[in-house]
Amino acid sequence: MTLRKFFGEFFTPLPFAKKALEYIERTLGKRWWTSGEYRLWDMAAGTGNLEYDLPQEALKYCYLSTLYQGDVEHLERLFPDAEIFQYNYLEDDVENLFITKRSLAAKNDNAYDLIWKMPEKLRNDLNNPKLKWIILINPPFATSQEAGLQGKSKEGVSDTKIRQRMHSEKLGEVSREVYTQFLYRIKHEFDNKKTYLGLFAPLKYIISNNDQKFRDNVFYSTFNKGFVFSSANFHGTSKSSHFPVSFIIWDINKEKKLENQSISLDVFNESVEKIDVKNLTLEHRNRFLNKWIKRPLATIKFPPFGSAITIKAENVDRRDRIAVNFLASLMCKGNECQNQQYTALLSGPYVSAGALSVTPENFEQAMVVFAARCIPANTWLNHVDQLQQPNRKLSQQFIVDCAVWSLFDSKNQTAALRNVKYEDKVYQIENHFFPFSISELRSWIINDKEIKSTLRGTKNSFVADWLLKQQISPPAKRVIDAAKKVYGFYFANLHRLRTPKFKIETYDAGLWQIRQALQDTKLGSDELAELKLCHDKLKEKLLRQLKIYGIIQ
Repeated sequence: MTLRKFFGEFFTPLPFAKKALEYIERTLGKRWWTSGEYRLWDMAAGTGNLEYDLPQEALKYCYLSTLYQGDVEHLERLFPDAEIFQYNYLEDDVENLFITKRSLAAKNDNAYDLIWKMPEKLRNDLNNPKLKWIILINPPFATSQEAGLQGKSKEGVSDTKIRQRMHSEKLGEVSREVYTQFLYRIKHEFDNKKTYLGLFAPLKYIISNNDQKFRDNVFYSTFNKGFVFSSANFHGTSKSSHFPVSFIIWDINKEKKLENQSISLDVFNESVEKIDVKNLTLEHRNRFLNKWIKRPLATIKFPPFGSAITIKAENVDRRDRIAVNFLASLMCKGNECQNQQYTALLSGPYVSAGALSVTPENFEQAMVVFAARCIPANTWLNHVDQLQQPNRKLSQQFIVDCAVWSLFDSKNQTAALRNVKYEDKVYQIENHFFPFSISELRSWIINDKEIKSTLRGTKNSFVADWLLKQQISPPAKRVIDAAKKVYGFYFANLHRLRTPKFKIETYDAGLWQIRQALQDTKLGSDELAELKLCHDKLKEKLLRQLKIYGIIQ
């Protein structure tokens, strides 16, 4: 079982395997096997869960192949009427398949003298133009973690002959996925054959950014029907980080770009009860939200941040550059809902990959992107959903609401720091996202003389000036008013706080610093609770609008 888990092989839960057979019957008709015109091949049969509920009379039309001899012996006992054989679909006969394809294209029959590991009966059926095919398969979900032919975390798990061919066609990181390697060979093996593919797989091959070349050049079949359920239903998988597993029936040789199709999947719970319908948004990756925001060139060296107040200088591959007119760094790794945890606003460049400089030119876009990444609840069902570019021009009120919500969210970790040493320089780091004007601050009680002295000779932050120019909606105004109470309470009680612990030395401390300092001494709980309540109300409004603008599903 440990070996199978390493290779991403999980036994299909029998209730969902039975449901897949029902969907095949809905596509091909009940008792599809009685006509004798169909052949079924499961080339990752394992212990035969997918075929367990097939009637015995259908088995004589089935080919079941698997990697392990122990599985072959088990399948032979369970399905004595099926054609069963040990076969590595990603290694065996790969050269023969492509030699044969080239020979057929050249109208040369000499390729049939090749030595094959595939059973002769199966080869004959594959060459019979009268037969139709059903591919029923739950291939391994394993991924090698490196884009090259070797992976560090699962070394060799996807280093196959098929992967090498995919690399030669420059298909990119998708070749790391074992199940897409199966799809690559299936598409070539069943080219020009009437074939239905019933595939259990994650949704990445349909919607992922890294799979775009694969969709453009290899897999562009026509959707028929399907369903989706949580990966937590597979034995041995994580219950805390589950993701959607789909079963989709494709008309594999009826070619059509996925972006031109509408795909609706029935959603099943752990009891295989239909609870919803999921409509997939299929867009080219050029329409993803992370392609919408302008990314300015970062050329100026600056201390790299690992978190709100932590400078991280030890990374080998550290990112320590900011753009001209830098305001903050927007950490926005990836474009899927599952990357919500990799979202933050920092007062310096994020130390690793997956961030961009926020400047006055892209500030409003950055606030929309930040809100869109943080507001939707991350569930197993939307785990790999891609955030999309707006389907129409955004209203300024929506942009302002996004900005206000973002400024007072916990993932806004902008901060003010003094005398930060990095390499051979000392930096004074301003909080350009401090939300209130200097004139307003001067009317507040500030119970720390040194911090109060930092107000002298200062100007409004970028965000304070920006907010003064905007029309604020009532829900956003309630957030700002609640935030004023938090900030006012904080300034009035500075003498009671352990400010050095959170590196607070100037008036423009970030909300993260303020919240941590208050919670550290158990002060301001009522004010923080009121801010959260108003913040959550604005979130409800924005969630509806994000759906209207097509940014989230």
